Amino acid sequence: MLFLASSLLPQAVFWSVAAAHILSREDARIPDYVNTYAPLVYLDQNELYLPSDIQSQLNNTYAALNYTAITNGPSPLLLSNLDQLDAIGHCNVNDFDSCPIYLTSKDDVTKSPPWLYGVLPDPTTHETIKARSCAIIVNDHGGGVVDAFYMYFYAFNLGNVVLGQTLGNHVGDWEHTMVRFKDGKPVSMWYSQHDNGQAFTYEALSKNGTRPIVYSAIGTHANYAVPGTHSRSIASVVINDTTSAGPLWDPTLSAYYYTYTPTSSTNGTFTGSDVSTPVSWLSFLGRWGDERYPDSDPRQTNFLGVTWRYESGPTGPLDKDLNRTDVCPRNGNVCSTSTALPAASGPSIPVTVSRSIKATETSKSSTAHATSTGGAMPLKVELGTAGMVAIAAVML
Repeated sequence: MLFLASSLLPQAVFWSVAAAHILSREDARIPDYVNTYAPLVYLDQNELYLPSDIQSQLNNTYAALNYTAITNGPSPLLLSNLDQLDAIGHCNVNDFDSCPIYLTSKDDVTKSPPWLYGVLPDPTTHETIKARSCAIIVNDHGGGVVDAFYMYFYAFNLGNVVLGQTLGNHVGDWEHTMVRFKDGKPVSMWYSQHDNGQAFTYEALSKNGTRPIVYSAIGTHANYAVPGTHSRSIASVVINDTTSAGPLWDPTLSAYYYTYTPTSSTNGTFTGSDVSTPVSWLSFLGRWGDERYPDSDPRQTNFLGVTWRYESGPTGPLDKDLNRTDVCPRNGNVCSTSTALPAASGPSIPVTVSRSIKATETSKSSTAHATSTGGAMPLKVELGTAGMVAIAAVML
């Protein structure tokens, strides 16, 4: 059943919890405005692969080199020792793609092990309970310019359907948004999408109060500023990402917090919010998933030598241009910051979805609908320069 929402989400929960986080982050000098203007993420109403605990990914993988398990590395793999793998792989921070270390699934991912599905945000607090699924990294450029990166982690990326087959799957998925501040005020925001993304002025964005809205595409978790269908092409074939106002996730409630001090264009040092915050994992230069399966692997499909059914896992937050000059990363594409949102188009198809809400890789699990027993989540969204709209939510 569809209905139009007409009331704002309560703000008190967000601000009270955010204040508690800020008090514990004094050592890392995280400004209050990093949470005040932090994005809120709508997962797609049909999403199965939800935000995941970062350490859980290490619990369910092993380090591999040339498809062979590494035996002389740290054991067990922890967020506090993961960077030790860099020396074994002779990894170079100036060339992330050359690092041959892959965090490889202990399970056959085609058998759908439960840990791939992540954690459904709580329908009331919007937190991924018992799952640290976000890293918030703050880079103070000086002169009043501060970038806050909101790094989102998912255990699995489900690819797009191309000519009837799903391509581009991979274990591990790092996506991010970035808000640029000037003198404590947000001025623009970046949305990561596959190999590139989009940038907008803060005024143009849809918001809940002060907080920008992000729509995470089903399966791929690419980030968009509006719901609907978003088209792109691979080898002249048009494929679509789909976004909708499904379960709401507040990443600030399940995040590690850091400051970042650049030492070069590709490297820098991280400082955690307190002594208990793991830091070393951020310097890991390898991949957060399996290496692309060979064409000889029965699980694999080679699509015109351009894309595969199973691709390699992604690099981590350090490879996301944390010291960029513009709000867009330096990836060879022209950086353009839009002052208006694109029109939303192509509604997502409402279905009933049962999801695992596991916080760890333990064997016990339960299922819940996208909005649990609370039904659809009403939200009135402010559209900056574009006026007011009401987002249609789905009662699952």
